[in-house]
Amino acid sequence: MTDNNHSTARVEHIKRWSPVWIVPIVTVLIGAWILFYHFSHQGPEVTLITTNAEGIEGGKTTIKSRSVDVGIVESAVLTDDLHHVEIKARLNSGMEKLLREDSAFWVVKPTIGRGGVSGLGTLLSGAYIELQPGAKGEKAKQYELLDAPPLAPPDAKGIRITLDSRKAGQLNPGDPVLFRGYRVGSVETSSFDTDKRMIGYQLFIAAPYDRLITTNVRFWKDSGIAVDMSASGMRVEMGSLATLLSGGVSFDVPEGWELGKPAENKAEYRLFDDQRSIQDSLYSEHKDFLMFFNESVRGLNAGAPVEFRGIRLGTVAEVPFTAPGIAQRLNNDYRIPVLIRIEPERFRKQLGEGFNFEQHLKSGISEGLRASLKSANLLTGSLYVDLDFYKNAKAVTGSSKFGDYELIPTVSGGLAQIQEKLVESLDKINNLPLNPMLNEATGTLKESQRTLRELQKTLDNLNQITSSQAMQELPADMQNTLRELNRSMKGFQPGSPAYNKMVADLQSLDQVMRELQPVLKTLNNKSNALVFEAKPGQDPQPKRAK
Repeated sequence: MTDNNHSTARVEHIKRWSPVWIVPIVTVLIGAWILFYHFSHQGPEVTLITTNAEGIEGGKTTIKSRSVDVGIVESAVLTDDLHHVEIKARLNSGMEKLLREDSAFWVVKPTIGRGGVSGLGTLLSGAYIELQPGAKGEKAKQYELLDAPPLAPPDAKGIRITLDSRKAGQLNPGDPVLFRGYRVGSVETSSFDTDKRMIGYQLFIAAPYDRLITTNVRFWKDSGIAVDMSASGMRVEMGSLATLLSGGVSFDVPEGWELGKPAENKAEYRLFDDQRSIQDSLYSEHKDFLMFFNESVRGLNAGAPVEFRGIRLGTVAEVPFTAPGIAQRLNNDYRIPVLIRIEPERFRKQLGEGFNFEQHLKSGISEGLRASLKSANLLTGSLYVDLDFYKNAKAVTGSSKFGDYELIPTVSGGLAQIQEKLVESLDKINNLPLNPMLNEATGTLKESQRTLRELQKTLDNLNQITSSQAMQELPADMQNTLRELNRSMKGFQPGSPAYNKMVADLQSLDQVMRELQPVLKTLNNKSNALVFEAKPGQDPQPKRAK
C-alpha cells in the first residue's frame, strides 16, 4: 500500500541581497574615494638634477618657498650614467603656479663665505631645498639643483651683460660691479667658451643703474691693490674697500667720449686688465710701420709707447715681428724686425685735423728723422721707441717699403749709443803712441840726472876757484861777480830748496810713469777696460830650478 501522505521536498533559491555585503562594498567605495581624492589633490612632481645629494634624504628633506613648506623630497637615486643624482620631489596641492621655466632650486645649509655666515638655522633641522618661483614659460621637465642661491631673481628689474676675458680666474660669482666706487650690480656666472677660447662672465646691473650701461662704457678688473711697473714708470693704485680682498669689476665712459646709446640686454663687452689699458680700445684707426734694429730689444714689449719728443704717436704691436719674406742670416748684420702702429687720433687734437703723418714722415726721413730705442724705466729695464731728428744720420738708400709695410730707418740710441762713443774714445786712446812717449820720458829723466851730477861737479870746481889765492888777487869787480855766481849756484846744490824741489818733481814723474805702465798694458789688451771690469791676471807660478 502506498502512503499518499508523504510528499517530495522542493528547494527554492532565494534571490534577495544579503545585508552582509553592505560593509565590504562601502569599504571599497571609501577606499576608492580616498585614492581618488589623494591623487586628484596631489601636487605636481618635480625632477631635480645635481652632482651631490649631501644632506638630501627621501621622505624627510622639505622644499620651502619664503620659509613655507611647499613640498617634500620623495627619493634620491643615481642616474643611469652614474655621474649625477636624480631627486624626485612632490609639491603640495595648489603649488603648480610656482613652477615655471625660470624657477630656481638650491640647497640651504650652513655656509661661510665673503658675505658672512648663513644657514645657521639648518644646524638642528637639517638642510632643505629653497624654491624661487619663476615668471616666464611653462613647467620644465627637470631643474638643476644649485649649491648656492642665484644672485638676482629672474624677474628682477635690470640688465644682464656678458664680459669676455682672455685670463681665467679673474672674477668669481658674487664679486661686485662698481661705478666710480659705488656698487650697482654683481657677477652672476662664469664660463669658458671653447669656440672663442675665452672666459665669459655674466653681470647683472639692477635698476635704475642699468641706465648707466651704454655702448661706449668700458669694463676693467678692479683689484684691491694694483702695482704696475711698465715703460711709463711705477704706478700703485688702491681700489675700494669692497674690492680689497676679492676684487671686482668697474666700468665708466672714457674721459672725453660721448655717453653713447643705451645697451641691449645680453650685450657683450671686453674685460680689460686695468683702467689704463682701456686706452688701447679708444683708437681703432692705425697705420702699421716696420723697423729693423741692430741692437738688443730686451725690455721692449708689445704695448710699449711710440713717441716723438714726448708726444705719443702709437704703440708697439709685435716684438719681434714675424712675416713671410723676412729671411736673414745670423751674422753681425742680423737685424730684429719690430712692428709698430701709428694711431693718428692720438695727436690730431694737438697737431691739427689736417696733419698728414705719412707726408711729414717722408720729408722727415730725408732730414734725419730716425727711430731709436730708449730706456723708459731703469728699475724694470723697459724700453720704448723714440722718433727724433739726428744731424749725423746716414742717408737712406734702397726701397722705403718691405712688402706691404712702410719702413722707418733706425739708429742706435740710449745706452748703446753712449757705449759706442765710449768705445771709440777708448780705441783712440789705445792708438796713441804711449810706449815711445814713455821711452822718451825715461831717457829724459836719465839725462836730467846726468846733468845734475855734472852740475854738482861744476859747483865744486867753482867753489875751489873762489876760495883759491888767485881769486883773491883778481880785481874787486870780478871778485864780486864770481861771488854772485857762486851764491846763485849754491841755490842748486844738494840740500837747497830748489835742488830738493827739482829732485822731488823728477821722482814723482818717474813714479807716475811706472804706475801708468800696468794701466796702458791693460788698455792694450782690452780697450773698454775703463767701462767694463777686466779680468785680473793670473799670479806668477814659481818654477823649479833647472
